[in-house]
Order: sequence, then structure tokens, then C-alpha cells
Amino acid sequence: MKNFTVRRVLRFIGPYPYNPYLIFLFFFALFFSRLSPLITDQPRGVARWVAALIVLLLSIFPSSIFALFAYLIQRYRRWSSTSLALYIFEVALVQSSLFICAPIMSRILSTLYNFKFRVAATLTPGFFIGTLILILMSLGLMHRVERAIAGRLLHAEELVAKLEIDRAELIKADEAIREQASQFLHNRVQSDLMVIGIELKSIARQSSAEISEMIDRAILRLEKTRASDLKNLIQILTPNLESGTLSSALEILLEQNQSNVGVSLKIDTETETLDSSVLLGIFRIVEQALLNSLVHGPAKRVQVSVSTDSVGVTELIVSDDGPGISVDDITAGVGTAIIDSWVGILNGSKEINSAPGHGYQLRVTFPK
Repeated sequence: MKNFTVRRVLRFIGPYPYNPYLIFLFFFALFFSRLSPLITDQPRGVARWVAALIVLLLSIFPSSIFALFAYLIQRYRRWSSTSLALYIFEVALVQSSLFICAPIMSRILSTLYNFKFRVAATLTPGFFIGTLILILMSLGLMHRVERAIAGRLLHAEELVAKLEIDRAELIKADEAIREQASQFLHNRVQSDLMVIGIELKSIARQSSAEISEMIDRAILRLEKTRASDLKNLIQILTPNLESGTLSSALEILLEQNQSNVGVSLKIDTETETLDSSVLLGIFRIVEQALLNSLVHGPAKRVQVSVSTDSVGVTELIVSDDGPGISVDDITAGVGTAIIDSWVGILNGSKEINSAPGHGYQLRVTFPK
């Protein structure tokens, strides 16, 4: 049990890889806190600011030397980095630089402020060894904290990567469902409506004039549904942005909601030249944002603006005159998930501005 405890202590001591940045920050905080009473002892005004500057520079002086030594050893070491004895020797060697730094600091502080400054490690061999042990323990703690933070950052990166995969899968599944629905409407429903129209025409020829007239009106309604309404629905489900334009696709989408809300659309010519996959993302974001304005508003007017600047940055703004809501009270639903997924796919950023009584605005920007 005793041997096990000793091994654990030795493993805790090291050796560890040096992080010059953390070493600098640790010793800077140590020296600055040690010298900070000198600042408060000075009268308010210029004298205190000058003292603060001197304390800052003096704290940087030994901290920079320690960090520089750590960097040089880490980079140019030609001996074993796994030997505990050599690791302790390295730390002791760097600590020995205090025998040069401490007298310089002490002389400056004594001359300027009559401030007695001593570093324990330079007083006696016992203090030197005790300080060395404290430094070794501090380096061990710093490394463990650094490793814990690095582990959490790695876990966060893994979660972000998984989120990106989930978003891509969501979009893929959403587009697959839309494609299936579009094919069903095009192949099955349209053909069925056509067959029904032909059969109704056959019946009309064998019926009285009054019934024939009623059937003709029904046939016209079916044809309108098949040739216009159904066609527009298919276009919304799977917009053809490779041969068509974003403006025409969005106009069809907006026509379906003109009876519910007034919508204005503005798209510049540069946006129309973007890749079809990017245009599809813009279309889906506008689609979901418009749906949110209709369902959660309700809004009377919606403005849609899409523009791309000379360096290829695209800005999409969808705003409405609905009652608005506090941003903190906005809850995420399927529509929000689809918008966020497309924003992620486009490597963009999303900003929501809303407040009670001031409408709702969605702003999405993404690079070329």
C-alpha cells in the first residue's frame, strides 16, 4: 500500500510536457499578486499608475524567462522526456534563474520605493528545495487542469461534429420525403386526375345538357387543380433551381400564401448565379421563416430580401409585422431545426431580432 502511494505521488509529480503560455500566466499571477500591495500603497493619481506599470513589467520579467526556458527545453531537448529525475533537474535549473532575476527586481524596488523584496527560493537551500516541490506540484496541477480542459474541448468538438452530421441527415431525410411526395403527386395523383377527367367527359356525352354542364365545370376545376395547383405544389416540394431561378421558385411559394399575408420579394442578380444547392438552402430557409410568420405571428406583411455582395457574402433577411416575442421566449421546433441545419450546411450565421410589439426578423449570412 505504501509503495502504491509513493508511485501515485511520483506519477503526479511528472514528467509533463511544458506549456509556456500557462507557465507564463501562472508565474505572472504569482509575482503580480506578491507585488500588488506596492500599488495600493501609492497615492491616487499618476504615482499609482506608474507603480502599477512598474509592477506589471517586473512581473513579466521572470515569468517570461520561465516561459522561454520551457519553450526552449520543450523544442530542443536532446535527452529523455520521460525521466522523472531529468524532469526535476530541468525545473530546478529554470528555478535557478531566480538567483539572477530576484536581485535585479529587489534593487529596482528598493531604489524606487524602498520596498524590500525577497524570493524564498534564493534564501537557503531548504527554501530552494521547498519552493521546487511547490513548483513541481503546481506544474502537475496545471497539467491535469489543462488535460481536463482539453478533454472537454475534444468532447465538445465531437458533439459539434455529431450535430453537423445529424443536421445533414435531417436535411437529407427532409429532402427525401419531399422527393417521394413530389413523385407521388406527379406520377400518381396527376395521372389519376387525368383519368377521372377523361371518364367524366365520357359520362358528360351521355348525359343531359344540364348534367353535362355541371360535369364540364367539374372537369375544368380538375384541370385547374392538375395543371396549376398540383404543379405549383410539386414545384414547392422539389423546386427545379438548376434550370429555373430562385425568384420564380419563391414567387410560386409566396403565391400560395398571398391570401393570408402580403409578401414582398427582393432578390439581386448576383444571388441568382449561386450554385443550385445554395439556392435550395435559401429557398428552404425562406419557406420555414414564412411558415413561422404565418403560424406563430400571425403577420399581415412579410418582407423577403436576398442579396450577395462583391466578395460573395450572401445576406438573407425575412421580417414581418407580427406581434413579436422576446428572443428568450422563442422555442425551437421542426422549422427552426431545418433552418439551423441549412445555416450549418451553408457555413453561415443566424441572427434573430424580435420583441413584443416590434415584429420578427430573421437574418442569415453565409460566405461564398
